[in-house]
Amino acid sequence: MSLKLAQLIQQAENLSAEEQLKLISHLAQKLSGITQVNPKLPQPDSTQAKEIPERGKSIWQIAEDFVKDIPEEELSKLPLDGAEQHDHYIYSTPKIEA
Repeated sequence: MSLKLAQLIQQAENLSAEEQLKLISHLAQKLSGITQVNPKLPQPDSTQAKEIPERGKSIWQIAEDFVKDIPEEELSKLPLDGAEQHDHYIYSTPKIEA
C-alpha cells in the first residue's frame, strides 16, 4: 500500500459512519470499471449508518448528560467560583484572593 493511500485511509477514519459508507459506495462505483465488485457483500446505504455508533461524545455532551437529571434548584446551589476555588471546596483551604 502506498504512503498516500495509507494517509487517506487515516483521514477517512475521522469521518462519520454515514460519510464513510458514502465514501465506500463512491469508491466501489469508481472501481467497478477496473475490478469486479463482489455482489455478495452488502452494499452501503443510509440505513446502515444508523447501525454503526458514532466515535464518541464531545466533553460538553458528556457534561450535559451528567447534569441533565439534576434539578435546576440543586444546580443553583453550586458555587459560581467552584473551578477557581476548588481547593477551598474540596480541602477546606482558605479561599485564594482574586
